[in-house]
Amino acid sequence: MPKERVSKTVTVSVVERPARKLIFLRTSGNGYFQDCEEVGCDWEGFYNSIPEKFDTAAGGCLPHFLVKPGTSGTAFFVEVPLGYSKPLPDGYEIAELPPCTYLYFNGMPFDDQNDFPTAIGIMNEAIEAYPFAQFGWKKSDNAPELGMGAEAETGARAAVPVEKL
Repeated sequence: MPKERVSKTVTVSVVERPARKLIFLRTSGNGYFQDCEEVGCDWEGFYNSIPEKFDTAAGGCLPHFLVKPGTSGTAFFVEVPLGYSKPLPDGYEIAELPPCTYLYFNGMPFDDQNDFPTAIGIMNEAIEAYPFAQFGWKKSDNAPELGMGAEAETGARAAVPVEKL
């Protein structure tokens, strides 16, 4: 039997976050590459250069309370400690987030970086099929859904905010 190019194994971990801030850059929500064309791709380097960040730069859906009427609700963002107060580049916004629980979904590392779309697809299928209620969870809207992409060394990564049932 030939080896899978990208493993279908996805692990799930519970991660607690304290009250914190979200630095974000709104996008039109037409897809990653179109959104990068719209707002530029400097956001990822900027976010990943922040030493205080909780995790790597991400893209995804903002929590409901941060969605402005007439916008898609999608953005590129990073979470930072509540005390973060450094200046931001033009166009970036910052808001406080309440404490939350995330379910972190992590795919397995893979050999060829060109397989990142497959790795992301496998992770997204795992999230869609995950039996949240069976394990005592429901999806929450008190934090952003974090899509952290896929790197060969780390696998695909995403975090879904949840609440106990």
